[in-house]
Amino acid sequence: MALIVEVIIGIIIAFIIYEMIRRMIVQRATRMVRRSAEDDTDVAVKAALQRLVNNDVLSEDECVLQPTETVADVWGRGVMAFEYTMPSGIDTERRLPEIEAAFNEALASFSADHQVKAVVAGPAFVVSDIWVYEGHLHVDVANLMNESTVEYLKDLKKLNDPAVK
Repeated sequence: MALIVEVIIGIIIAFIIYEMIRRMIVQRATRMVRRSAEDDTDVAVKAALQRLVNNDVLSEDECVLQPTETVADVWGRGVMAFEYTMPSGIDTERRLPEIEAAFNEALASFSADHQVKAVVAGPAFVVSDIWVYEGHLHVDVANLMNESTVEYLKDLKKLNDPAVK
């Protein structure tokens, strides 16, 4: 009887150790992929901002980026969306649709120029949300490198437009 209890305890301990090691490996791989996606998105956003400055959509002062935040922590594992914050001008809130369209166009141009592929047809980078809060322009940019991010965008569309199913 004691031997059976020891074997069961040993199996349970081995299973717990296995799960801990597996979880660490998966988390490490996820962090590496997320970091790579963030680096790629940072390059695309900086290039898009430069294009917006060149096209007089935003000023140089409005394109000073603060450190990137990951939206994925809120939405779940595998979502490659990142929030960028920069100072906003006086009329930025009024021009949000224009800024969003220009930003998406600049990101699509960057994707085409650098042959960055998305998991779906279309540009690899998309503005998923844009808003002004406390004098700062916040822009969420999704890197469409996996299906989780595509599903995230579909969920956002459902939240913003109840008619979308």
